[in-house]
Amino acid sequence: MRIGIGGEQVEVPDDLGRALLAGLRGERLVEPPQASGFEDLVALVARISRLAQHLTVVKELAMSRADAAGAYSNRRALGMAAAMAASQLGRVLEGHGLPRDRRAGGVDLIVAFRTTDDGVLHLAADPDVEGLPSFTLPADSPPQEAPGEFAGRELTFYYRPQVPIAQAGLGRAAGYTLRDADRNLVGCVTEQVFDALFGDPRLDPTRPNGR
Repeated sequence: MRIGIGGEQVEVPDDLGRALLAGLRGERLVEPPQASGFEDLVALVARISRLAQHLTVVKELAMSRADAAGAYSNRRALGMAAAMAASQLGRVLEGHGLPRDRRAGGVDLIVAFRTTDDGVLHLAADPDVEGLPSFTLPADSPPQEAPGEFAGRELTFYYRPQVPIAQAGLGRAAGYTLRDADRNLVGCVTEQVFDALFGDPRLDPTRPNGR
């Protein structure tokens, strides 16, 4: 079966195509796959697993962007749309650097970084980061996959702690986080930091979140 989206044609197994169509139509009845051979069924399971993993990442990024859209975003409606209990929703958002309880504060917002090999500070002047807390990620940690000049380099990130969501200016970068495992710190990046690291101002939907 071939599926066309935006002029691009993709070949998918018939069982997967029928399942996609039923899911997009919102049908509740689940038809069992028509394939019967072991190899065909295993291949179908693998394709579905990869698709489900990708959709889960996109779903969580959409959830984090929705929650960061404003200080008074409706988390109850978001939880219903995501089919998640409030506790599970809170864990997912917290994994993206967003506060589980917005009354307790805001996000740790990464506003600038320094390349430690040459000591150059990016996106801010030294007086701007004086007194700000920071953490350093080694060269083999994210964002080592950054395509530009910062790939594979040790970076020190400066952040403003507990910035209210309404003032954070996360924009399209909502959902992209960096974690300092030693300090159990999750920091959201500003649009400027994201663009400086990755160039193309788009979220990478294939990258798992920072948890």
